[in-house]
Amino acid sequence: MAKYPYFSPDNKTFKPWIKISLGYRKTHKVSPGVIALVDSGADVCFCKEDIGIWLGINFSRKEQTIFTTANRSTFRAKKETITLYACGKNYECLFYFTNDLPHETPIILGQVGFFDHFKITFDLRNKEIEIL
Repeated sequence: MAKYPYFSPDNKTFKPWIKISLGYRKTHKVSPGVIALVDSGADVCFCKEDIGIWLGINFSRKEQTIFTTANRSTFRAKKETITLYACGKNYECLFYFTNDLPHETPIILGQVGFFDHFKITFDLRNKEIEIL
């Protein structure tokens, strides 16, 4: 069992962020610890394309997938399987890479790829998230 405090960059809005690392087996590169938003509203996992480029992913021949957000805007992303190091586990995880994510949210952990590997309890009142 691991509990993580919610984090607020502006001390106004607290969100469930956790520290993770990302790795790419083709280049053997692993990111240093980075923060990721645990987002129950995200269907899949997303990451800024710039992080994928740093890992050594070649996106030039990757097919794009179109996603529609809750406010009906659309964006394109390219998928690649990378290693996710989170909450004491590491496993291969499909991520969708795009530079359309907000600067302050470079990595989003969603239902498929994250929630399907853990039991997650959000406790907003106490500003913490429990991940088993």
